[in-house]
Amino acid sequence: MADGATLLTRLRIDPIARPAAVFAVAATSLILGAALVGALIRLLPWALDPTIAWSTLAPFAKSLLAVAFEAALLTGWPVGWALATQRLVERGEARVLASLGEPPARTIARLVPQGVLLGTLLVFSSIVLGREAVAPGRVVNALLEEGRLSCTPGATHGIPFVSATWLCPAIGGEQERPRLVGRAPVGGVVFTADDAKVSDDLRRIELSGARLALPTGSAEMRVRVRVDALVLRGLSPWARASSLPPGLRAVVVTGSALLAGVAAAAAILRARRRRVGGVAAAAIGAAGPLAALASLRALELRVPETSPGAWLLLFVLVPFAALVAVLGAAVLVTALPERRPTDSK
Repeated sequence: MADGATLLTRLRIDPIARPAAVFAVAATSLILGAALVGALIRLLPWALDPTIAWSTLAPFAKSLLAVAFEAALLTGWPVGWALATQRLVERGEARVLASLGEPPARTIARLVPQGVLLGTLLVFSSIVLGREAVAPGRVVNALLEEGRLSCTPGATHGIPFVSATWLCPAIGGEQERPRLVGRAPVGGVVFTADDAKVSDDLRRIELSGARLALPTGSAEMRVRVRVDALVLRGLSPWARASSLPPGLRAVVVTGSALLAGVAAAAAILRARRRRVGGVAAAAIGAAGPLAALASLRALELRVPETSPGAWLLLFVLVPFAALVAVLGAAVLVTALPERRPTDSK
């Protein structure tokens, strides 16, 4: 009798909201920690380079931090809700709520206040990422311009992140102005140019007054090409860039997280007669965010650089991909044979 009274008291306190918040914070923290380790490893070679000032590295670090926080919260939120729902079912509280006439939708509605808070944080992080995503290309362009203007006679000026170097003209030499020297990302062709400009995501470099030395099959023959304008593609992007407007990105990412979290909780509640373990619940919760991140990145890489127009409408598929992934993971988990404890003799 006392146990029943204790259970009813716990139900009045709200048996799912607090565990959902705790699990969401814990999952987000773990994922963020792993993401920050990866970002630190990526930054370390440049941080140890004495020629690169922190003011130069800071925009890249901010971009990686924004990416890490967005991905961690996008994943940790649905995983936390899935684990809290699994705990509710595991302890029998979901059945008690159902016996009292509370439908699954009402149980999930208990999570609305924290959903508003988590959604606000995710909107903020997505807007920050949308603004910071263009920083890498702008910073490198500023470094290129600064290196060209600060050339001293006979010196060289290396440009980080694009593996290029300004060759400064010597006093009385044949070269009249600085030349940028680098190696093309494809084919290893050496080029020089009067000036250069990189794209926001560092995937493309536009050269002005370019000269290239093309390799040939013969050691005695050399082919040199000179063009007024040349675009080289295939550079490895150092930082992630977003082709979406910050507001649209925030709506897409936050909507995906909310839909994935609600779908994961609903799927586990509907399967309350079947035992779902913590690992399976976490997999159901993580399936949606992972699908959303994959589809979001795939679409971002294919957005036209000019006049994207109706292409942006395709991003409504990102929350849909998250929903399909959650439902698919839930169906897979419930289709697996259930492990039942064996009776001891």
